Amino acid sequence: MIRVRHLWHRFGAYDVLRDVSFEVGAGEIFGFIGPNGAGKTTTIRIMATLLEPMAGRVEIDGIDVSMDPDAVRRMIGYMPDHAGVYDRITVREYLEFFADAFDVASPRVVDAVIELTDIGRLSDKLVITMSKGQKQRLQLARILLHDPKVLILDEPASDLDPRARIEIRDLLGELRSLGKTIFLSSHILTELSDVCTSIGILERGQLVVAGPIAEIGARLEAQRAAAAIGHAPGAGPAPPGPGAVAPGGHPGHPAHPGARYPAHPGAAHAGHPDMGSGVVVRPTHPGNPGFVAPSPLLARRRVKLRVLGQPAAVAQLLHGGPGVDSVEVNPGGLVVTFVGPEGVIADMVTHLVRNGVGVVGVEQERNELERIFLEVTRGDMQ
Repeated sequence: MIRVRHLWHRFGAYDVLRDVSFEVGAGEIFGFIGPNGAGKTTTIRIMATLLEPMAGRVEIDGIDVSMDPDAVRRMIGYMPDHAGVYDRITVREYLEFFADAFDVASPRVVDAVIELTDIGRLSDKLVITMSKGQKQRLQLARILLHDPKVLILDEPASDLDPRARIEIRDLLGELRSLGKTIFLSSHILTELSDVCTSIGILERGQLVVAGPIAEIGARLEAQRAAAAIGHAPGAGPAPPGPGAVAPGGHPGHPAHPGARYPAHPGAAHAGHPDMGSGVVVRPTHPGNPGFVAPSPLLARRRVKLRVLGQPAAVAQLLHGGPGVDSVEVNPGGLVVTFVGPEGVIADMVTHLVRNGVGVVGVEQERNELERIFLEVTRGDMQ
């Protein structure tokens, strides 16, 4: 739905964007992340037809933003950071005005948008009396009036209180369920990790990583694992040593004794080294020789399980299972480090339930995006 190819832009003597390329599939929520001055807003303004790129190409649903900006504007809803609103009119008057501006014929559209964004109780309220979060909802309602395919949001949760942030996040999930493709920039990494299907990280005008969060994390973990055992970039796999796991396997795999429960059908083929999903990881540190891509099965992830009963006894049911690397017992339950796709979590839960254990909570660690951001960026400013 969004395709950016070799995008460059300059202000004065500064290259704000340098050869930026990425894609966003239909129905995705794509988080665009980077420090201040990285070039996020410049990219967004080019996508929204407000700036001409100096080089490169941006397409929205196959239409070049420079060649046919009017057609692109009919397909997008753009909400800039700190957008102004008309203060001395009511919410309904505000939306009716923009419905006329967008040439929306049916008056029922305003009612539908008010209902979708849950601002019906505010419809007769003056805009000047609204909170920041309520105004952000009003802005989202405005850009939905012409039923755009793509929403481009620059810091939609900026300056919002915790409740308003949660409400905006939930609304974005609902809009995605309606088939919208959402491109948003934000500095709130923990909330992006909850809502985004994929991300792109920009630093000093260059894209340093892009793709689904879990797969980026898996590849970075695989890179560290390869470095730890002395793999050179581009070299073949190291010969197996004592206790090594054969390619495509892991401790507890059916090929190994000690498997405690059946492996997930997809666990043995969790992904090709290419990942097959557009994940891009580029070296960003001096001396980084490039990206090593051994099997993503080497990557380890963590999940928290809250269970009924004695956690120490439950832990014994998981030890040695397919994909399970370690099980920690803490006052809140269990923390399981595992190898493989998310299906491994489903297998663990199924195994516990079949053994009479009540599972009351499953939560993957949510600091993955923060870890990725700190790992692939250097903190440099332009």
